Amino acid sequence: MKWITVLLVVVLTVAFCSVGAEGGEPIKMEFREMLRDRIVEILKTWTVKDQYAVMFFIYPNECNEYGGYTNIPEFTMLYKCESDLPSQYDPSSGSSDYDEERWNPAFWWGLNEEENVIAFNEINPIADALIDWYHSSGVQDIGTEGTGHNYDSGMRYVGKGPNGLPELLELVTEIARELQTDGTIEAKFGKKIPIILADFEFTWYMVAATVKANPHGEADEYIETCLREGWVYEDQIR
Repeated sequence: MKWITVLLVVVLTVAFCSVGAEGGEPIKMEFREMLRDRIVEILKTWTVKDQYAVMFFIYPNECNEYGGYTNIPEFTMLYKCESDLPSQYDPSSGSSDYDEERWNPAFWWGLNEEENVIAFNEINPIADALIDWYHSSGVQDIGTEGTGHNYDSGMRYVGKGPNGLPELLELVTEIARELQTDGTIEAKFGKKIPIILADFEFTWYMVAATVKANPHGEADEYIETCLREGWVYEDQIR
């Protein structure tokens, strides 16, 4: 009889785990669909100008407090146009000045529409869904980051940011890649333009995500700039 009891416990444990896993999948798919729909909704509202890139700005901030958590990532969509750049560029000022003006997110804010995908300044369904998605995905200690092994021997940052950021970045990268491969971006702007995944620091994982999100070389100019200017290194992003 003892072996029957053991077998029953095993069967019930497996069944419980299966139900838990299946219960998490609808939440994951619902959040993904909600996120993609919001991104596409924003794209549809933008006026087509002479955009040269779209930016998915994803940035954790300790001031972000929501659902009892802090340092969770906000997500804002921006774009920048060729006409937003200086009409004349003085080569003597150096390529870094031009590259900063063209690609540094700090030079993008306040120029055109900036739309929140995930924000925490008020109660909103996507922020709620993000927290539920974290729970269903098994993300622990949301917003915290371990202190060990975040820098390599050359003192380059090799961490992945606070818990919750890598998981969200992976999902957004997947959606961005989908928008490139299914022609959504090209159909909207009438040409291929890159989707840049960014924060304020040109962190290696954001540049690496940009490589993955633009599978047909749409972001080659940006990637080459990051490498040339030393914002990131080849071995970090390939």
